[in-house]
Amino acid sequence: MPDICLTKTHRKYRTLLCICILIYLAAMLVRMIKIALDPTLTRDGSVYLIWVENWIATGNFYYDFFGRVDPSMPLSPWMIKELMQLGGFNVEIAGRSLSMFFGSLFPVIGFLFTLRLCRNIRVALIAAFLLVFLPELVELSGQPMRENCYIVFCGMLMIVLVEAFRKSTVFKWALCGVILALSVYCRYEAMEFAVIVPLFLAALWAFKKIKFKEMFLNAAVFFLVSGLSFVLLAACVGFDSRLIERLSFFFNRIF
Repeated sequence: MPDICLTKTHRKYRTLLCICILIYLAAMLVRMIKIALDPTLTRDGSVYLIWVENWIATGNFYYDFFGRVDPSMPLSPWMIKELMQLGGFNVEIAGRSLSMFFGSLFPVIGFLFTLRLCRNIRVALIAAFLLVFLPELVELSGQPMRENCYIVFCGMLMIVLVEAFRKSTVFKWALCGVILALSVYCRYEAMEFAVIVPLFLAALWAFKKIKFKEMFLNAAVFFLVSGLSFVLLAACVGFDSRLIERLSFFFNRIF
C-alpha cells in the first residue's frame, strides 16, 4: 500500500511538472514571436541597459550618470551584467534574454498559485492561458526591466505563503525569508512582505493552527533567514549605504 501511494504521488508531481514545462514553452514562444514582430525597446528598457553599461565601465552601480544618484536595487542589472560576461552577449541580448526567461515564468507562477489557492486544475489552466497571452505581460517580458524578476519572486513568495498557511513548517518560513531577500534586491517595495508575513503568522495563531511559541519561532526563522540572505546577496551583488536611506524612507512612508 505505501508503494502504491508513493507511485501515485510521483505520477502526480511528474504530471504537474510536465504541465508547467508546456506552459513555460508556450509563453516563451508567444514572447519570441512578439519580439520578432516588434523589437522596439522602450525608454525604461533603454535606461536599464545604459545602467548596466555604465556599471561595467565604471565598476560602480551607483555612478552618477543621470545627474543624480538613484539608489535602486541592483539584482536585475547585476544578472544582466553577469550574463554578458559569462556568455559574451551584448547588453541588449543579455537584457532581453533575462527578461524573456523570467517573463515566461509569469503563467507558470499564476498556474501554481491558482492551483494551490483553488485546488482546481481547470481554473488554474484557464489562469495560465490568460497570462500566456495577456498583452501587458507579453510586452513587459520583452523589455530588460527589473519588474520581470520582481514579479516572479513575489509570486513565488505568495505561493509559499499559501502553502505555509495550509500547513506551517519551519522550512516554509525559512524559504519565505530567502525569497523575500531576492525580491527586495529587485525592488525595495517588496519590503511590504516583511509586514505581511508576520500578519500571516498572527492569523495562523488566531485560527489556532499553531501555538504562540511556534508562531514566535517561525517569525524568528523568517527574519533571521531574510537577514542572512540579504547579507549574502550584498556580498555577491554589492551594497551601498544609500540603500539604507532608500529603505528607511520606504519604512517611514508605511509607518
